[in-house]
Amino acid sequence: MFVEARTRPVLAEVCRRLDMSDAGASLLRHHTNAVYAVGDVVVKIAPVDIGLERTRTVVAVVRWLDDRGFPTVGLSPCLPQPLLVGEHAVTIWQRLNPAHDSPVTAAELGELLSKLHALPPPPVNLPKLQPIESIRRSLERSTIISVEERDLLLNRLELLAARWSEMHFPRGMSLIQSDPQTRNALRRFDGTPVLADWDGAAIGPREWDLATVAVHCRRFAQPGPAAFVDFTAAYGWDVSSWQGFEQLCQLRELQMIATNARKSRPGTEAAAEVHRRVAGLRKGAQELGQWQIL
Repeated sequence: MFVEARTRPVLAEVCRRLDMSDAGASLLRHHTNAVYAVGDVVVKIAPVDIGLERTRTVVAVVRWLDDRGFPTVGLSPCLPQPLLVGEHAVTIWQRLNPAHDSPVTAAELGELLSKLHALPPPPVNLPKLQPIESIRRSLERSTIISVEERDLLLNRLELLAARWSEMHFPRGMSLIQSDPQTRNALRRFDGTPVLADWDGAAIGPREWDLATVAVHCRRFAQPGPAAFVDFTAAYGWDVSSWQGFEQLCQLRELQMIATNARKSRPGTEAAAEVHRRVAGLRKGAQELGQWQIL
């Protein structure tokens, strides 16, 4: 099971290779990845099922972005990357300002995505975005949802899959971050906002990134619905004017539910939040209920 007791020994080995002590390491997050801050670096430990090849792709994308001057969090030069420690792929990043006192705004996120989507395709063998398959796999692997919940979510997936197959994306395909949100953006110490968390980097419709931001604005107290207006103005195009917008947002929400259903353990607060989100869909309140951040 991907828990702190399993990743702490991995962190200790990484720190040994860095000639650093892990005694003062602080856990920043333990969800999709285990993320620890140690001195002037951040150590990111992937679960076993991510694999070294996928992590190599992420490293290649980030280096390409950095070479082009795109504002991204940078890899630490202290060791060749990625590392394989036991069964876990590990990356080491430059530690930036978490910007708790001055969080990256939705408008700044809009500017970052506008720059990203204007880039040419990177010379990296990136996967194609395949949300239908991803959602189905997550639902099959979840240990917290009931048979009734799984059937409800799979039925909803089939409806949205048919709409996905018919969608025409006016902005076209490009490199997408696939999970852009203000929590996946940091600041350099000079205040410059940068994008982080490239685990989901893929080739896909630009509208996917925009719908992701829209879902975060409508579903969470922060940044909140009003922030999407600022995001749209900064990005330079209003995705909500596109006829497929609502269906894409519903598909993105379903992916968020399914992904967290796969990652959550029974009896946890995260599992309770997944059940609450599913109950909202059952009531037909998919555009109304506010979610708690996981």
